[in-house]
Amino acid sequence: MDNAIDQLITWSKDLKVLYVEDDISLREEVSIFLSDIFESVDLANNGQEGLDKLALNHYDIVITDIRMPVMDGIEMIEKIKELYPEQPILITSAHNEIEYLLKLINLGVDNFITKPLQSEQIFKVLHKMVERIKQKNELQKYKDDLENANAKLHKLTLSQSKDIDLKTSVLKSYKKALDAACIVSLTNSDGIIQDVNENFCNATGYSKQEVIGQKHRIITHPSTDQELFTNLWKTILEKRIWQGLIVNQTKQLTLLYHYTTIVPILGPNGDIIEFISIIQDLTELYKGNEAKNKENISCAIGIKSDELLKTIPFPSALIDNHFVFQTCNTALKNLVDEHSDEQLLVKLTSHTLTLKELVFFEEMDYFETIDSIQNNWPYEGNISFKGIIKSLHGLQEVLVQICKYHENQYIVCIVKQEDFELCCQVHER
Repeated sequence: MDNAIDQLITWSKDLKVLYVEDDISLREEVSIFLSDIFESVDLANNGQEGLDKLALNHYDIVITDIRMPVMDGIEMIEKIKELYPEQPILITSAHNEIEYLLKLINLGVDNFITKPLQSEQIFKVLHKMVERIKQKNELQKYKDDLENANAKLHKLTLSQSKDIDLKTSVLKSYKKALDAACIVSLTNSDGIIQDVNENFCNATGYSKQEVIGQKHRIITHPSTDQELFTNLWKTILEKRIWQGLIVNQTKQLTLLYHYTTIVPILGPNGDIIEFISIIQDLTELYKGNEAKNKENISCAIGIKSDELLKTIPFPSALIDNHFVFQTCNTALKNLVDEHSDEQLLVKLTSHTLTLKELVFFEEMDYFETIDSIQNNWPYEGNISFKGIIKSLHGLQEVLVQICKYHENQYIVCIVKQEDFELCCQVHER
């Protein structure tokens, strides 16, 4: 008997028990006895409380009385079997409750002890129940170990059976996954295009029929450094992955910026059988950066031109190819303010005033743009014209000088006749 008790305690050290009994003194006495055997023992006063605890916790064994208030043991067991069909249950019953036993057996309960409870009887029944639980757990562990071993064996078998067909299949699976997000092409070991995805055609403007059988130079921009391709081929022929930026072009000769990854695909003998090219299209990013750079350059030129105009003592301005004022110094604003046509100042402020509206020219009237002046001008360097300004103080003769400042931007300087003569006198001295 002592060996059985020791064995029961060893098997039960990790098990949890729920004891349902409405008799307080019996519940306390039996719970102390059970606590010496099991890891933990929870108590409940009736069947309903027992169900509530089962809903929150897992118990290896439920020990319950039959007659209890609120919900008796029979009703509780019926609900347990509905919710937890495999739950082991031990019934404690009095001799006069024998009529319930047939119903309990039909519910699948086959573990009973009669009151008054005797320790030897409890040990015997618990030993049988715990042994079943132990055997069931060991059987489940054996089953799990067998399934894990079978899975590992299956995986090992698949790994060992891989051949060139499987590698090609895996490669195609990866290619299919990349198709949605990247530009993908396949070439043979000589660099001849074997296949391209839909993104390739959409980006370059070529159809599959136009590129299959061609080399990638069909989309390469002429500005691309040939040394890049030398390094590219050296790398991939050494069976290494190459990555870098390649400038390509569409069928309509539009620039494309492609960050390209080229992966050599090896056969079973380690030979290169093909290359897969995975391209991320950075064209829109480059366009955005280029536009931002142009904006920054224009801003810098604007700041520089403002500072330059401030250093010129005569009325001066920056004009475009169509003689429209873009920005000017204070002296020119004062000159416009003194003009007989008051609307000119408004036009200057709104950047719609032209040089020909401010100054009357006889020589220059038939020229529509500064380019047309330069194409017909016999001398190199700056362009100079004499003109007249209708001032509030009368007509003023002026000398207008135009010189190139930046692409499609020119500096115009307007010098009144008296200021020009004064400068000449100072220069002669």
